[in-house]
Amino acid sequence: MYSKTEVLLISPPFKGLLREPIGLYYLAGVLNSHGISTSILDFNIVRPTRSGFRRYLKDINPRIVGITSFTFNFSITQDIIKEIGRVDPKIFTVLGGVHASALPEEVMKATPALDYIIVGEGEFSFLELCKRIIEKNSIEDVKGLAFRRGENIVLNPPRELIQDLDELPFPDRGLLSFEKYPLAVVQTSRGCPYSCIFCNINKFYGMKIRLRDPKRVVDECSLLIERYGRERIFFFGDAFTFRPDWAEELCEEITRRGLKFSWGCETRVDNVTPSLLKNMKEAGCNEIQFGIDYGDEDVLHNLGKDVSISMIEDAVRWAKEAGFFVDAFFIFNVPGEDEETMERTYNLIQRVPISAIEINLLTPYPGTTLWDDPERFGMKIVEKNFDYYTTKKYVLENIDFPRAKFVPAFKKILKRLNLHSPSKEEPEIFKFLKRDVRPKTWEQEDTWIKRLLRI
Repeated sequence: MYSKTEVLLISPPFKGLLREPIGLYYLAGVLNSHGISTSILDFNIVRPTRSGFRRYLKDINPRIVGITSFTFNFSITQDIIKEIGRVDPKIFTVLGGVHASALPEEVMKATPALDYIIVGEGEFSFLELCKRIIEKNSIEDVKGLAFRRGENIVLNPPRELIQDLDELPFPDRGLLSFEKYPLAVVQTSRGCPYSCIFCNINKFYGMKIRLRDPKRVVDECSLLIERYGRERIFFFGDAFTFRPDWAEELCEEITRRGLKFSWGCETRVDNVTPSLLKNMKEAGCNEIQFGIDYGDEDVLHNLGKDVSISMIEDAVRWAKEAGFFVDAFFIFNVPGEDEETMERTYNLIQRVPISAIEINLLTPYPGTTLWDDPERFGMKIVEKNFDYYTTKKYVLENIDFPRAKFVPAFKKILKRLNLHSPSKEEPEIFKFLKRDVRPKTWEQEDTWIKRLLRI
């Protein structure tokens, strides 16, 4: 057994819906199962002051700090890594996630205080790295690792993907105040067999979809219900109904055990049938999310989505007839767009019985086909500041439908859609041209003192 709190895992702050750090839960589960004591700090639950963070680090005295990062909060992650180095330069810092995996050499060069990057699926590469550090063995042949050798950045060969996801222990939710998260999330699969130009998930998890055993998934649901009192769960996987037989088996297992909870999922319009949706509804599913993306077939093809408008109409109608709340995601400022295609998309939104919509702007995330070659799609990246890569900012320009034409047309669409937010503020998408300040890394010292004194 290793000594107390060898590893601290950190989830940096981000804007938007509060979500469980499911990736860190899995890492913690693997590490703890191998006797490596692990803690998690989620800045979205407890935002420390700079001085409070320094005291916390000194108190728990970890040997290794692992951090996950999205593209849009990468600069915040850099702040945290820099602060760790100031507190104790002997702490090993390790970064993982899709952004660092897509740009390992660039990220290492831009972050001098960073020691290592885990590239790709991280559980077993991170486990091996932690063991090597703790046991003071060489790390130079760890698969999936990027590190410094003098002035050079070394990128080791990738680690093989985990073929059987059921090898992984359940996410370790006991390390955080789980009740503070509004929604429990259960991962059902990894990998995506599709080729959307704006998605980098298959670069991270591969193009082959790997599904967990339905019984194992329901075991985790049962644990969430019985231990944590959860009544609602969201199944996280890029195409929940990609294998209809798998989805049917999951529904049968929930029903067989008599578990009573509501759940939601996301999937594609070309992966559902009326009978499957009916069975999902009977098993407790009451919400389904479709990435519809656009209302013109040529534009959908440009985006790498080979679905038809009739498929979209059928899937939404079937879901509504089965009694689902139907969320739909749409993307604007896309290849092949003009005022006519925007109007067709608006008409589709009005025509199909969607319950709620979310409007996004096309964003060239590192690791996507769009990032690698935007000109191929008639697009030009006009903003390289990753703080604005939130899907709510104008960071790309369509060469054939430039900003001067797009902006007034898009504002007109937004006004006609009459979007609203659960809060009193207008939806973030209305601020798509605003260059606002990124989320703060640290809580203000005076704010922290006021909270402490309950002023």
